[in-house]
Amino acid sequence: MSLIVSQRLSKSTSALVLLLIGAIAIGLSLMSYQFSALTSEEIRRIGAQDIRSNTEIQAYDMANNLNSNIEAVHSILALLSGLPAIQNQDLESSKDLFSDAQKTTSNITSSYFWLDKDGKLLWANAFENQTIYEQYAGGDRSFRPYFSEPRDTLRPYFSSLIESVDGVPRLYIAHPIILDTDQNNNNNSSVFNGVVASAIDLDRFGKILQSQLSTKYGSTLGMVDRNGLILYSSNATYIGKDVFGDELQSILPPEIIDRFNSFLRASLQGEAGSGDIPVQGSTNTIAYQPVSFSGDNFAVVYVIATHNIQGIVGSLIDQQRNFNLIIIGAIGVVAVSIASLILIWNRRLSGIVKSKTAELEQANTSLQEAVEQLKDHDRMQREFINVAAHELRTPTQAIIGYSDLFYLRPESREEAIKAITRNAQRLETLTRDILDVTRIEGHRLDLNKEKFDISEVVASAIEDTRSRVDDSNIKFEYSPRKLLVEADRMRISQVLSNLLSNAVKFTKQGTVYISADNKDGQLIVSVKDTGSGIDLEIMSRLFTKFTTKSQTGTGLGLFISKSIIEAHGGRIWAENNKDGKGATFTFRLPL
Repeated sequence: MSLIVSQRLSKSTSALVLLLIGAIAIGLSLMSYQFSALTSEEIRRIGAQDIRSNTEIQAYDMANNLNSNIEAVHSILALLSGLPAIQNQDLESSKDLFSDAQKTTSNITSSYFWLDKDGKLLWANAFENQTIYEQYAGGDRSFRPYFSEPRDTLRPYFSSLIESVDGVPRLYIAHPIILDTDQNNNNNSSVFNGVVASAIDLDRFGKILQSQLSTKYGSTLGMVDRNGLILYSSNATYIGKDVFGDELQSILPPEIIDRFNSFLRASLQGEAGSGDIPVQGSTNTIAYQPVSFSGDNFAVVYVIATHNIQGIVGSLIDQQRNFNLIIIGAIGVVAVSIASLILIWNRRLSGIVKSKTAELEQANTSLQEAVEQLKDHDRMQREFINVAAHELRTPTQAIIGYSDLFYLRPESREEAIKAITRNAQRLETLTRDILDVTRIEGHRLDLNKEKFDISEVVASAIEDTRSRVDDSNIKFEYSPRKLLVEADRMRISQVLSNLLSNAVKFTKQGTVYISADNKDGQLIVSVKDTGSGIDLEIMSRLFTKFTTKSQTGTGLGLFISKSIIEAHGGRIWAENNKDGKGATFTFRLPL
């Protein structure tokens, strides 16, 4: 009787064990399936984000390229309008000026021309011979807004699309010619004496920009003005038409009209952005960036990348799903087939299952950490590209602008040379910082130590900073004290220059105090300013990359300084002054 009971209990136990084994097998299979599905979805998201980031960067570059070229045209027109030969309507002396201006901006402009105070055409660089001159010279352009607006407002004017006399739609930039008849400058006596203007061929310039786009995703370029009028399209028949008009709206698939129009209206609000529009099995990733003239947004640049990453990744996910279903079925068959062996080894299997589960959880945790690291790396890479692009573009454009000024206005050559030198030094500093960050992150920051007097390095850094600032509102106070230290002289000088530049940047008016002392065998150097102090929002991450509250700079200086000091076995820190005025940066080095 007891044997029968024992057998029944054994069978019951075996059934429970079988159920438990089956449940574990199914559970592990479902976990594997769920994990693979999440991973696949993350891969799809990262792929789409890569396309969007690439498209946003291209839109940003295209908009800035266009903006720089338009500002260059505006600068040349402003220069022409102030030249004595043009103000005095000396036609013969002015002809070459218009030809030179066109050569400078031939990638975007088709001509420069000159209207007198009555709107009559005096000259254009397009007058190649006497026949063309006689055909167009004296033509009435007074009804054109590029004449009437500058005449009425005495301000520069930027037009929307206007059909030229040759039937080609173009944009026009115009600048008034203003005479000051009051030689004593006692009151405002400005007199309108005509207009200098330039015709911008957007089709030509748009094709140049299109050729600069990445071919990786087959990107295309488009541009509309702030009212929705198409300024450039790869399909030339759309130029000059309203994107919200019946003609273009009728060719859109009905299922995307509302979403597409909402996206367009959002893009015309003056902010940069991006989005995805699905069309016939593919996805159009569209990034947009506003373009401004004299502070006003007049157009929006669009970069469109057509791709099918959703469909490709979706197909791979379906294959993975089917494979997982087959694996689940196989696991079930194998589990039933070897049930008897599993019952014998249940104790050992229990330990193995626990061990493998722990390993799986650890692997899952490691993978999640890797994904987060990839996200952080991607974010930092995009931040670095945006910051570097902005910081490199500013001095580069200044150098180009002053280089043009160097030739156009000989009397300003000395000022142009100084400006070019100043911006070249700024480029050199930015390049050095980027190289230093690369060395620091690659653990290749080498030190060339030598013994030197810290007071000499401090005095030299103060003098360099004073020469760059050229501001009598900021004073420097330092009492030299001879202190020998063994360190890399160039790197310590770099740290001091960074701290002094940082102090000057946030001190509109006041004094920067520098001190160097020997305390318990340690060199203590402090830079104290009377400026605005450290914003509490960035205090905790002050010495990390790209941390700054200034409108200029990369936010790399303090990060580099911290790395240099720590490479010497020292320490650097900062705090706001107790009196609420300014901040103090201090570093410590072993003597």
